[in-house]
Amino acid sequence: MKTLVLGIGNPILGDDGIGFYVAQELANKVKGEDVDVKDANTYGLNLLELLAGYDRVIIVDAIKTENGEAGRIYKLRPEDFTNIVHFATSLHDTNLATTIEIGKKLLAEQMPDEIVIFAVEVEEVIKFTEKMTEKVKETIPKVVNLVLGEIGST
Repeated sequence: MKTLVLGIGNPILGDDGIGFYVAQELANKVKGEDVDVKDANTYGLNLLELLAGYDRVIIVDAIKTENGEAGRIYKLRPEDFTNIVHFATSLHDTNLATTIEIGKKLLAEQMPDEIVIFAVEVEEVIKFTEKMTEKVKETIPKVVNLVLGEIGST
């Protein structure tokens, strides 16, 4: 099973870099021909070319919910987002759920059969800084272990 681990985030926007940093850690730990580890600071439909061609994709990204506690880790699947699929002002700026849904409709044969999302509740994502808040930074090894466990559960 060809697997992609994709860390999404911008490391100069504080906690938004969580996916990037988890991917960096995993790149040193994951060995094998069937698993690719990549990081991306792109969103929207640009993600589709990264997802296409894999059987399984594990995504690590930041999430900000209304009453969430910084550092909380959610394990989600695309179907968990069915009520929030929407278009932004540009197709290049769609959210992750919408991007996956569009990919399933337009590139059905190329999209992964399984997508797992580890989303970390974040606190600071607006200020330009390479520093993450402590609660979010502390989740990096936890998320790395969760992803390693997911990879092992083929």
